[in-house]
Amino acid sequence: MMREIGRWGSGWLLAALCAAAPLAAQEAPARGGLKIYVLQGEQAVNNIRTGAATPPVVEVRDANDFPVAGAEVVFRTPETGPSATFEGGRHEYTNRTDAKGQVSAGQMKPNGQEGVFSIQVTAKLGERTAVAVIRQRNSRDEYAMGGSPTAQRKSFWRRNRWWVAGVLAGTGAGLGYFFATRDTSSGAVLRPGTVVIGGPR
Repeated sequence: MMREIGRWGSGWLLAALCAAAPLAAQEAPARGGLKIYVLQGEQAVNNIRTGAATPPVVEVRDANDFPVAGAEVVFRTPETGPSATFEGGRHEYTNRTDAKGQVSAGQMKPNGQEGVFSIQVTAKLGERTAVAVIRQRNSRDEYAMGGSPTAQRKSFWRRNRWWVAGVLAGTGAGLGYFFATRDTSSGAVLRPGTVVIGGPR
């Protein structure tokens, strides 16, 4: 009876070890994975009017922080809401890292909707993978990298025209009050709360 139990116990132990082996093999790729560093494009502002946008540039490194060449990198933008498209009007762009581990998303163009959106970046080399998210914003008024200096000046005036107009109006009113309260006969300038003597002594 004891021998029978021993045989059954050994069988269960062997089965448990066999079942655990595939799990260990599946977990192995997770060790020594990839990392994505965003070099360009994070918090960028894309101008809808000019179509200027900032395409992302990333660098892929291994667990020891060495650049990884030849990794496949996929950039994806949302298909609805504020977004941008890559070459050919597509929402997905695939490229491979160079010898420095760097890769660009190529040309990019914002769609006609204002707002914040995210670009999903996935890097893969063999069984190793990494994921990153780059946030950008589309705007009709704000200047974007790649736009012309003229567009930048127009954008500044459009955003600040009321503030500038208020400053000019206030300055004009102050000058009018200055000349209206000035006593030219005595050489004194009268202002509320202060007296400045400007005439000869």
